[in-house]
Amino acid sequence: MEASQPPATHILCKNCDTPLQGEYCHRCGQQDKRYLRSIFAVVGDLMGELGHWDSRFYRTLSGLFMRPGFLSLEFVRGRHASYVPPLRMYFFMSLISFMVMRALVDFTPQVNQDLSPEQQAEIQQQIDKADAVLATQKEPTADITPPDEEPATLNLDLKEFPLLDAEDEDLLEQKLKLMQQNPDAFIERLVGNAPQAMLLMLPFWALLLKLCYPFSKHYYIEHLAVALHTHAFLLLSFMMLTITDSSAAWLSTQFDYPWIDELASYAENILLMWMVAYLLFTQKLFYQQSWPMTLFKFFICSFIYVFLIAAAFLALVVLGLLSS
Repeated sequence: MEASQPPATHILCKNCDTPLQGEYCHRCGQQDKRYLRSIFAVVGDLMGELGHWDSRFYRTLSGLFMRPGFLSLEFVRGRHASYVPPLRMYFFMSLISFMVMRALVDFTPQVNQDLSPEQQAEIQQQIDKADAVLATQKEPTADITPPDEEPATLNLDLKEFPLLDAEDEDLLEQKLKLMQQNPDAFIERLVGNAPQAMLLMLPFWALLLKLCYPFSKHYYIEHLAVALHTHAFLLLSFMMLTITDSSAAWLSTQFDYPWIDELASYAENILLMWMVAYLLFTQKLFYQQSWPMTLFKFFICSFIYVFLIAAAFLALVVLGLLSS
């Protein structure tokens, strides 16, 4: 009786010609996947790699928004395959949220309709003249305050920046005057610098948590996971606030219903309160300390964090003004 023969054909790894025993090669790790396909399949794979548009992405998103500290605890427990990794989730939320906010927030300068066309033309000439002088870094220009208006004041002591020399201080002062002529440009610059500021704050926030919980027996990478998840939650919340405010403003222009603004304000207040409660519950559930100690460390961490992120925003704005 002849022995049974193995199948004549085997699916081989395209990279190392090893017979495959599953979707991935057990020798080199390459996935058995055909990459020469239609453009629609390629775009679908690209979106899947970027955000993991499958069940674990939606599972991660619901856990991120609804369950404080849950994803960080799952990461510490070693349950990684069921959720999008913290760093990938943060970068995805950062990309989407700032794209949405830049698209929905109106940065168009508001022209003062009380000024005559001659006055508006004179103001524009003064701003263009000052901008040209700043571009060549010559002597500061004369007063560029619009006529018949009080100059806007920006309380910024240049002595707070000891690293700036006299030339940089003069340049910064002139550019701040230009910003006062168009405050929307200043807000746009702040929004544009927000991704860099929040990314810069991630390791500092993790270090702050490490210092506040020195006996928690958590490694720094675990504190960093908490920082990534909380920042991703904040980005998601800010995006939802922006969408709510923009939607309410658009609906108010289309329909004359006063309850639209009231409903949007109510929803925004609930979301703001949930943001504070979420951060508090995250520290409580992840570090498992008593409520008095958690509240004390929460207020200490919040105060230091607000100070640090304000300093980061200010430094990025100053550097942006000097380099623009």
